[in-house]
Amino acid sequence: MTAIAAEHIIFTDLDGTLLDHDDYSFSAAAPALALLKEKSIAWILNTSKTSAELRLLSARLDNPYPYIVENGAAVVVPAECELLANIDLEQVNGERHKRFAPRRQEIVEMLHRWRDEKAYQFSGFSDLDVPALQKITGLDSADAELALQRDYSEPIRWQGSEAQWQKFNEDLQAAGLQALKGGRFHHIMGPTNKGVAMSWLVSCLYPAGAMPRVIALGDSGNDIAMLAAADIGVVVRSAHHAPPEILSPKGDIVLTEQYGPAGWNETLLKLLN
Repeated sequence: MTAIAAEHIIFTDLDGTLLDHDDYSFSAAAPALALLKEKSIAWILNTSKTSAELRLLSARLDNPYPYIVENGAAVVVPAECELLANIDLEQVNGERHKRFAPRRQEIVEMLHRWRDEKAYQFSGFSDLDVPALQKITGLDSADAELALQRDYSEPIRWQGSEAQWQKFNEDLQAAGLQALKGGRFHHIMGPTNKGVAMSWLVSCLYPAGAMPRVIALGDSGNDIAMLAAADIGVVVRSAHHAPPEILSPKGDIVLTEQYGPAGWNETLLKLLN
């Protein structure tokens, strides 16, 4: 039985936050990860990564909890996780999904039609093979193959002008889509975000009684909604870009002193001890 403590719940981005931006290591976060396990505090991966990636990564991290994929497009409950058993969820590849966004194929078909008809200049994951994605991200071949297996979003690299980008965004909004900025890509997806999925999951895990203190950690623009909706939003300092600005947060905002997983570790240890 997956146990969760009542006092706190943690939501965390991965790349540049729990995972080092350059080598994807989480070794610097080991003390805080051990503390979470010791205290049975639920910590939820809330990421732009795919279900295919997180099936393996959650096992490597020894994380038994549901996870949020593709920037809030879906909450995924792994087959072996007993949480949310009373919630009616969609069965996908042996997992249970709560979907907040259109399926990827619908998005890709629309984007390719626009590119042909309107001469928008971009390349997306649907244009890449494994070696091409490796060159951009530094992922090994196995991880790159998993990253390409998307269900609800299409990451793109914009190559056109600023004027074209403004028109492209207008077309996205008219179609009920959005471009969410991540560390390396703009993620084209439905009108949801990491904060929407986080709030839904908290309400399901704690349906009655006192609510836990929600702590969220992230480093990029696609983490803003999650950080703003938390009781404590931890902006993890990055050596690659400026900290995102969190406007009108629900709770307190903390900026780490150290970078990446070292900052993740130091701040959680302070907050939980």
